[in-house]
Amino acid sequence: MKSPKLTEAFGLAVKIHQHKKWKKTERAFLHHPLGVASLVQFYGGDEEQVQAALIHDTLSEGVTYEEIHHQFGIEVANLVKAFEDPPEVAALKMNWAQSKRGYIQKIEHLPPRAIFVIACEELHELMAIIHDAKYFGASVWNNYPVPGRDLGWYYKTLTSTFYTQLSEEKYRPLVSEFASQTKILSNRVFEGIDS
Repeated sequence: MKSPKLTEAFGLAVKIHQHKKWKKTERAFLHHPLGVASLVQFYGGDEEQVQAALIHDTLSEGVTYEEIHHQFGIEVANLVKAFEDPPEVAALKMNWAQSKRGYIQKIEHLPPRAIFVIACEELHELMAIIHDAKYFGASVWNNYPVPGRDLGWYYKTLTSTFYTQLSEEKYRPLVSEFASQTKILSNRVFEGIDS
């Protein structure tokens, strides 16, 4: 899979994220969009979905929907827009749990193409949490606004959502892996490293 638009998406991701760090660590943030794009491709996503994966965090960094639409087309722009919190989350200044509930409710009304890319993004973040919990123990929760048990709730709820919304056969491997990783996170939380 190689095209000028894919190269442009990679270039935009580098431009926007090259100096950012990942969640209070020294790890380069850029590993995240690259990892999400890799998962999208691994689980059978098409080129537009890979482009969206590369630039999925750019709207929150000041790039506009119109700019993405102009450069990459409406399909990629809509896939990226799917990552935004619902307007009421910002307007009502919801707490973490309320904002996550609102985001999950929004996901439930998105087309499967968008939910697929979101599931790959959430899987990459989930894998990063598990990795850091394994190697750094309880200190990993300092990088998040809530303890591990709350993150466990979020990922369990996402698992149910993905299971329902991504019911086609082609999505089964992704949903199954997401469920497996969520179980690993839950086990680590119950081992007592969540606070």
